[in-house]
Amino acid sequence: MAVIDRAKNILLNPKAEWGIIAKETTTVGGLFSGYACILALVPAIAAILFMGVLGLGLGGMGAASGMMAGLGLGYWATTAIVGYFVGLGLLWLVAFIVKAVSPSFNGSSDMVQATKLMVYAATPTWVVGLVSWIPVLGWVLSLAAMAYAVYLIYLGVRPVLEVPQEKVAGMTVVTILVYVIASVIIGGVIAAAIIGSMFSGAMMAGAAGM
Repeated sequence: MAVIDRAKNILLNPKAEWGIIAKETTTVGGLFSGYACILALVPAIAAILFMGVLGLGLGGMGAASGMMAGLGLGYWATTAIVGYFVGLGLLWLVAFIVKAVSPSFNGSSDMVQATKLMVYAATPTWVVGLVSWIPVLGWVLSLAAMAYAVYLIYLGVRPVLEVPQEKVAGMTVVTILVYVIASVIIGGVIAAAIIGSMFSGAMMAGAAGM
């Protein structure tokens, strides 16, 4: 399968693969439907299967494990589905900002190329989703995957966005900052919405019991 081959190549031989990716003719929609939407299913399905159905990965949560286990399949399925779509949306947003910022580093302002960079650099974070549910080990591997994603962005900035070598480091830092800031803002909004709905549900349940 092309998706598997691309994921394997970007993980094991990223320098050569970025050169190939940079020259490919594609579309933003094609990058998402043909790659991102498929690989992003890995952590979503893993969360539903291992956390929701089997209840695995909760033993390392200490006192909170009992409460988390009681949340049930519905909670984990909803969380995984929301995370899936929000993650893809975040990826598009960051690619859009990267496209806008790239000319400041003498790079190209091309949405397709910016999307290539962000979509393929996200590969290790999706692949590690297969084991991210494992206590401790999953967290360590997730951190390693994020670090490798940063390395992939560093390697891809020059061939994909045509940023001069002397400005690659700066463009990489800006890209990571944009992603982190956007993640924090969007994550905060989602967390507030979840907390608000939980409190609302608890109040309604309390009122019904009166």
